[in-house]
Amino acid sequence: MSDTDALKKDLEALRSDLRELAEHVRHSGEKRYQDGVNQARHAYDDLRSEASKRSKEVGAEIEARPFTSVFAAFGIGLVLGKLLR
Repeated sequence: MSDTDALKKDLEALRSDLRELAEHVRHSGEKRYQDGVNQARHAYDDLRSEASKRSKEVGAEIEARPFTSVFAAFGIGLVLGKLLR
């Protein structure tokens, strides 16, 4: 076997190794991306559930104490109005 043939064989092996490495990197990147998407969806679902729960609690509090709620909203409006002027 000549040096040229050995070099061609080594180059082909290197190409094969590089293809495998690129494929591995691609799969790893896809997995990390999918993990991130799943984590974001889970966090979104948790936040949405918590917001819904809090909204119901606030609604129940307003129904239980309507006058207090109106006065509190009025007071908060006055304070924000003064601060934003």
